[in-house]
Amino acid sequence: AHSTLDEIQVREVPKSRVHIIQDSLKLDSYLDLEYAIRKLDENQTEPLFFLGKVGVGISKEKLEHGEFSRYDQVFLILDDEDDYQGETEQIPARTCAVIRFRGSHPEAPEYYRKLTDHITRNGFTINGASQEITLIDDGLTSDSEKFVTEIRIPVKK
Repeated sequence: AHSTLDEIQVREVPKSRVHIIQDSLKLDSYLDLEYAIRKLDENQTEPLFFLGKVGVGISKEKLEHGEFSRYDQVFLILDDEDDYQGETEQIPARTCAVIRFRGSHPEAPEYYRKLTDHITRNGFTINGASQEITLIDDGLTSDSEKFVTEIRIPVKK
């Protein structure tokens, strides 16, 4: 069930296995992620395919305070068959408020605002750090008009 752009959905997001780096980041462009990606990749024996797998997150506390300009973590989503050298954790399946939009990190704050407003208006509370993933990035196109980013914020009633 892929969301249409700019439409907020509250839906179950399947469990995932991730490697997380806690790191304060300000992303003025997707290039600012390069350093983090190199860090994720540094001890790997096999090259990992990163498209749509590297994301950034904002902590629950910052989301609750409406601070959307700095990220607290970078994470790598792993497939079951990825043999990742390093600590990984399982994120259980959970309910998230999700939105997709055209653009990337510089455009994200207004969509965080839309999501958090929607969460509050509908009687949900934020239940964890966000996950923001650019699904179409420079690996496929250099036309930033074609970037699509998904933000997920875990919620509970």
